[in-house]
Amino acid sequence: MAHLEILGYLAGILTTFSASPQLYYSYTTKDVKSLNLAFMSMLIAGLSLWAIYGTVINSLPIIIFNAIGVMLWIPLFWMKIMSGKKDRNDAK
Repeated sequence: MAHLEILGYLAGILTTFSASPQLYYSYTTKDVKSLNLAFMSMLIAGLSLWAIYGTVINSLPIIIFNAIGVMLWIPLFWMKIMSGKKDRNDAK
């Protein structure tokens, strides 16, 4: 069973942090124009459901890495929403 847990942790690390370049760029430049709100909504919902599923089946790797994923994407989601509001206000 330990080998399967290691596999789960490795998969979680790779998939969770594969978005790091995009996340870093967006955080540092505050440029979220290229991010799609529908994509982020679906991703956050999916990650949240995976974390809930991990809780139900008591799988720590699934819980940890999907919760981290949600925490990484929510600030960008918020930035995207605020960016859209700012763009609409600037257009007035």
